[in-house]
Amino acid sequence: MDTSKDDLKKAIETEHGGKATHHHAVPVNEKERGQSIWHGIVHVFDLADNPKAKRAYAWVNPGEDKKIVTMLHSDTAKGPIEAVRAALAAELSAKHGHDDVSRRTGATGSPHRESVHGGRNPSAPSRQRGRSGNG
Repeated sequence: MDTSKDDLKKAIETEHGGKATHHHAVPVNEKERGQSIWHGIVHVFDLADNPKAKRAYAWVNPGEDKKIVTMLHSDTAKGPIEAVRAALAAELSAKHGHDDVSRRTGATGSPHRESVHGGRNPSAPSRQRGRSGNG
């Protein structure tokens, strides 16, 4: 069974308060190192009567659990793509203690996570490229 816009609206209103009105939907295909790591539709809602944000994002996680994910518009979630990135980074951080997905976003934090690498991962493979043992 598919999750409806009404289900997403209810989830936003329950989790964040205020009155949500569906604005539009955006397909998002987030890639990491050339491979798709998340693909789905993010629904954008206008949010009235919420002191923290005037916009919110909601989607259904494509995993087995089909969990609804909601996020308020913020400095780290300025649009649907950034909201997915912030959620993925928070999930990675919770599971593994790091958030490689935050690359190139300049993110400094999110309601769902405590720390972010400032866009560069010091253990990234690019540091290991270069010379090939001539000698």
